[in-house]
Amino acid sequence: MPVKADGLSTIFDVAKMAGVSKSTVSRVLNQPDDVKPEIKDAVTKAIKKLDYTPSYFAQGIRTGRTKTIAMLVPDFSNVFYSELFRGVESVALKSGYMVIICNTDHRIEEEYRYINKLIGRKIDGIIYNTYNISRGNIDTLTGLTAQTPIVFMDNVFRKGDDLSYVVTEGRDSTCEAVTYLYRQGRRRIGYIKMVPKISVIENRFRGYLKGLKNCGLPVEEELIYQPDPAILGDIDHMKIGAIAGAYFASLSRPPDAIMAGFDILSIGCMRELKKLGVKIPADMALVGFDNISLCELVEPALSTIAQPIAKLGAAAAQIIIDKLQGKPTQDKIVFPGELLLRQST
Repeated sequence: MPVKADGLSTIFDVAKMAGVSKSTVSRVLNQPDDVKPEIKDAVTKAIKKLDYTPSYFAQGIRTGRTKTIAMLVPDFSNVFYSELFRGVESVALKSGYMVIICNTDHRIEEEYRYINKLIGRKIDGIIYNTYNISRGNIDTLTGLTAQTPIVFMDNVFRKGDDLSYVVTEGRDSTCEAVTYLYRQGRRRIGYIKMVPKISVIENRFRGYLKGLKNCGLPVEEELIYQPDPAILGDIDHMKIGAIAGAYFASLSRPPDAIMAGFDILSIGCMRELKKLGVKIPADMALVGFDNISLCELVEPALSTIAQPIAKLGAAAAQIIIDKLQGKPTQDKIVFPGELLLRQST
């Protein structure tokens, strides 16, 4: 319990209890590596005993930093982003940073509006998830990285780009999943894809095409479902997956397996297929991508290509914090995808 019961503790209270000056407390908070261990220990104990919380607003005025990281996401209803947030937060809090979520609803104008406001509020770093990658907004954001660290959660990079990114490899792991389905005897493998501007999703789709080619299977246009871009942002991905499921079930020769760019699409598809009496996996096998927690809660449990979601978030946060502290950092990270087999296959 805090010692001070009649109000919030101040930096002066901490200094008095630790027997140091206010500036020493400030150094412990902002540059702890420059303070002698015994002094840092005394100040840390006083902070804990007084339950002291620094005024980051005041620090922001003085230092130009607010100890805040923003995470931009296109659709926070997708469980993937809530699980990614946990990974970001696990690292940020340890270093005294708060994390705020900005939901952009798939709209590029919302992304720019948020970024402008965040820069104006002296945000310390941005973790950038988007469905609207273009050369134009990459170049704009690259220009901002000189003043504000930005980590892309998408393989938007090209040779020569000086960008920080954390991604999961998607092409080879998706190709592996197609091969697995082929070896199971599946010969009509469908795919639910999203619009091509989502580059991580597009890489997964290329893995699907590569897998078909490696297995000697033709690319059949009717086995590839892509939603009308006009509906994106108006309905959620679970519903898009359901629409895809209804579409595949209506074909005169339905697929015997369906893959998707991410798990929520597969789960929506599964729910619709079950309503229509399709047996999974006897009639159709299903494979997603991400390995969100819902995969093990649906019936049958969903096979998927797993991303280390929490590690992605933690790595992105660490890159930003290292950059802010002037530390060397590995700022281009690619994790492998892993095919996890469950009851849906």
